[in-house]
Amino acid sequence: MKNLTVKSRKVKLAFSLCSVLLSFLVICCNDEIKSNTESSYPPKSDLESTFETFYPDSGGMGTKLILRGTNLGTDTNYVRVTVNELKAKVVRVNDNILYAVVPARADTGYVRLYIKKGKEEVEYTSGKEFNYLFKSNVSTLIGKPRTLDSNEESTTRIDGPYQEALPRRPWQITTDKDGTIYWVDEGRDRNKRGALRKASRGEVETLVYNSSGPFQSCNGVTFSLTQDTLFMPNRWVSGDVQNNVCVMYSTRDANFINVKSLIEFSQASTNSVAIHPKTGELFFDHNGEGAVYKYNKEAPNRYEKMFNVRGSYNNMEMRLLFNLEGDVLYLVLRAKHCIYKVSYDATTHTFGTPEPFVGEWFTSGYDNGDGLAARFNTPSTPCLDPEGNLLIPDKGNHCIRKVTPKGVVTLYAGKPGEGGHSDGLPDKAKFKNPEAVTFYKNSLYVADRENHCIRQVVIE
Repeated sequence: MKNLTVKSRKVKLAFSLCSVLLSFLVICCNDEIKSNTESSYPPKSDLESTFETFYPDSGGMGTKLILRGTNLGTDTNYVRVTVNELKAKVVRVNDNILYAVVPARADTGYVRLYIKKGKEEVEYTSGKEFNYLFKSNVSTLIGKPRTLDSNEESTTRIDGPYQEALPRRPWQITTDKDGTIYWVDEGRDRNKRGALRKASRGEVETLVYNSSGPFQSCNGVTFSLTQDTLFMPNRWVSGDVQNNVCVMYSTRDANFINVKSLIEFSQASTNSVAIHPKTGELFFDHNGEGAVYKYNKEAPNRYEKMFNVRGSYNNMEMRLLFNLEGDVLYLVLRAKHCIYKVSYDATTHTFGTPEPFVGEWFTSGYDNGDGLAARFNTPSTPCLDPEGNLLIPDKGNHCIRKVTPKGVVTLYAGKPGEGGHSDGLPDKAKFKNPEAVTFYKNSLYVADRENHCIRQVVIE
């Protein structure tokens, strides 16, 4: 009992000492934090700052970037860093050294340091580019590559598990907020050759076949803002399509099975529908006029003309897509091998004048670069990535291209000019006439038309 008491006193004494020590450490730490906070200072406004170099010169997402210079200050509120115009997180700055973290999907580009002095922010640009190393991979998600004769019957379309299911010339593709994939198998008549299909939780099912009803030549799939409605352009084709429907719709509460006519416009040959990301307004193209129309249920025919893209030119096979803010409508002119853009004022509901954005009118080829210097070969249905870049299937070049909001065109995935099928790293993978793309979380899904597959490009 005596020994037990002694041990108990020793424990109490040790606990008391630990408490004192812990309190001392907390006070010291608080003093240090306070001291560091008080000692942080901005760059001196009366002295010139410099940005000398950065290290390492390559890496992927999360790479620790070290910038060296002079008069950088020690307060991170006065400095910011971008890699290829994407914001990098600044961790710490010690007057002549700054530590930052490379953001995801930065791509290769210059490192820029911005220093706030007074009311102005001074920009400093690196003398060399940071070489971004993508941690990406291309795989075949649904189907398997195969060759089909153009006259094969619809029996080549099979539902079931992803690896057993068979798409048939996947034509357009989109995803909803839950990641369910919807796509259209291309078909231009009334005998089940075309179809609306759905992929979710490892299973593929066919929702709608071509028939004598509205669904005869579905050319796209676009969700409403609430994602409770799918809007689909119905392209008129002489001899094959026996209705005047140019835009149709189906609703989620009916599992998107019951397709109905929304707009009837004789021989409009509509290729694309665009939904404004803020107002929910619906716009569609008229291929025969080379024009863009707006759905207006109060108008005599439920539509009103907005503008012609380029005078009296037609048969552009347009694909329409608004930017994230909704103040620019991109016009992918598939048959003219270029992309135009036009401003939009959502307050007045008016468009500006369409103007060339990237690529050259009616000139096919393959070139990366800025604006009109770039070249495409039958660019098709695009999507946006989270940063607002256009991702475009360059069908005739068998690859996917990336276009920044400033019009800088680069290769995203595929081997330009080499059609085929192979998975792997983005610059090694092969596609065959990719027709459409959609982005969900960290994946790009590709309707790889002539491989009869749905491909997946996983980005970091």
